[in-house]
Amino acid sequence: MNSINKNIGENLKKIRKARNLTIDELSMNANVSKSMISEIERGIRNPSVTIIWNLANTLKVPLNFFLKEEPQDEPIVYRMKATEQLGGDGYSFHSLIDFEADKKFEIYFCEYAAGTVTDKSTHFEGVEEYALITQGTLTLCMNTRKYTAVEGEVIHFRASQEHCYANETDGVAKAYILMFYPE
Repeated sequence: MNSINKNIGENLKKIRKARNLTIDELSMNANVSKSMISEIERGIRNPSVTIIWNLANTLKVPLNFFLKEEPQDEPIVYRMKATEQLGGDGYSFHSLIDFEADKKFEIYFCEYAAGTVTDKSTHFEGVEEYALITQGTLTLCMNTRKYTAVEGEVIHFRASQEHCYANETDGVAKAYILMFYPE
C-alpha cells in the first residue's frame, strides 16, 4: 500500500468515525459507492481527484485533510513530493502545506500543460481560493465566464461555485493555489 493511499484511507476513516457516520451514510451523502469508500479506507484504492473532492465537500473538510500525516514537534521545511500528487491528464497538484485546523489554509503547487483543462470542482460554502500565477497564463472558468491571469498576478474567488482551471496557451503554466477555510 503506498503512503498517500494509506494517509487518505486513515484520515477518511478517522473523520467519518469522529462524525459517527457509517460507510453507508457517507456513501449516500457523497454519491460514492460503499465498496469504494471501504477500499479507500483500507488503503487499497487510489481514488480520483473527483472522488476525494466529493468526500471532502460532503464532510466539509479541506482536500488536504486526507493527505496529512501525524504532526511533528520540530520545525518543518515544506517540500513537494513528486510521488504524492493529485491531478489528471496534463495537470498536477502537489501538496506543499497541508491544512491544519488552527491555521485555516493549505497550499498546493500546480502545473498545467499546454491546452489543459482541470476537472470541475466545488468546495463547501465559505471557502476562498487564491491562484498565484508563477509562470505562463492561467484561466479560471466559472459560471460561463473566464478570468485570465498571467505571471505575477493572483485570481481570488469564492470556491463554493463550480469552477475549473484552463491553460489555453502553448506553454506550461504554474501556480500556487492557496485554499482558505472559514471557521
